[in-house]
Amino acid sequence: MEMLLKIEEREIYPLVEIAKIERTEISETIASLLHELIEKKVVGMYSDGMISLWKAAEIMGVSSWEMIDLLAERGARIQIGRMEH
Repeated sequence: MEMLLKIEEREIYPLVEIAKIERTEISETIASLLHELIEKKVVGMYSDGMISLWKAAEIMGVSSWEMIDLLAERGARIQIGRMEH
């Protein structure tokens, strides 16, 4: 799925500079930054008890075992058992 995204002119400069330094296309830079932001958000939501391990894995598009590895890499505490709401 492709999406058209409106970006303010003042927000373009950092993207262009990062793309130059990394020698990538701006679209690749945006995709990479977006993935990092989503990963950080999902790990935070999991750590705060807002979502389960399985939901986190679903959002990230990985297996639950891969999600456990990702959480461990990020220093998140792995929660075992049912989530209380």
